[in-house]
Amino acid sequence: MGVNSTTSFFVATILFCLAIIISLGSKKHSPRACSLWVLGVGLWVSSAGFAYLFSIVNQMDIVAFWVRGCYFWGAFIGISAFYFSLTYPNNYKPPVFVRTALILVFFLTMALTYMKDIFNLLGRGDIVPSQTVIADAFISNGYLHWTFGSLYIFWDLIFFGFWSATLAVLWQKYKQQTEVNLRRQCLYMFWAITSGIVPGILLNTIFPWVGIFQLFWVGLMASLVWVSIMTYSIIKDNQMSLLVVTNELLVIALILLMFIGMFAY
Repeated sequence: MGVNSTTSFFVATILFCLAIIISLGSKKHSPRACSLWVLGVGLWVSSAGFAYLFSIVNQMDIVAFWVRGCYFWGAFIGISAFYFSLTYPNNYKPPVFVRTALILVFFLTMALTYMKDIFNLLGRGDIVPSQTVIADAFISNGYLHWTFGSLYIFWDLIFFGFWSATLAVLWQKYKQQTEVNLRRQCLYMFWAITSGIVPGILLNTIFPWVGIFQLFWVGLMASLVWVSIMTYSIIKDNQMSLLVVTNELLVIALILLMFIGMFAY
C-alpha cells in the first residue's frame, strides 16, 4: 500500500497543477468552473493517498476518516461537473439561486459524509457506526477495505444524480446548438466525460460496493487520463496562452520548493 499512496500523491500533484494551469490561463467562467472540478478530482485522489498512507501504520480510525474524504470529494466532483456543464461551452454564468442551491448541496453532502466525525466532535460518539456513509475501515488479505453505512444510499443518489444531470445537460446543448464549432465542442466533452467516468464508477463505486477493493487505486490513476484530455480541450477551445501559464506555474513551483526546503533542512 506504500506504492498506492505514493502514486496517489503523485497523480494528485499533477491534477493540482492542471487545475492551476486552467485557472490562471483564462478568466472566463467555463475554464474557472473546470479548474474547480479538476481541483476536486485532485482532492479525491489525495484523500485516497492519505487513507493508504495511514493504513500502513494501522491507524484505522484515521484511515476511515480519509476514506470518507474520498466519498465526500467524489460527490463534490459530480456537483462541480454539473456546474461546469451549465457554463460550457459559451461561458454562461448560472443565476444566483442555482449557485446557492449547489453550495447548499455541498454542505449537506459534507454533513452526510462526516456525520460520525461531527458527532464525535460534539461529544456524541455513541452514534451507531452503521448510521453513516462509511462505517469503518480495515485490512483484509493485504488490501484496504471499508464497510458502508445505512446512509450510503443518499450518497449514491447525490453522486449518480449529478453525473446523470451533467451528461443530460451536455447532450441537450449538443442537440440545441446551431453553431458547428460549439456543437462539436459539446459532443467532444460529452464523450470525454462519459468515457472517463465509466472506469471511475466501476472501479471506485460499484466494485467496492460488492466487496472488490483491490482495483480501487486503478480508478484513481485512470482519472489522470480523462482529466488531461478534458484539460487539453478547455485550453484549446479558450485559446489560452500556455507560455504565460507555464511561466506562472514555474514560479509557484519554485516557491513551493523553497518552502519545502526550509523544513527539509
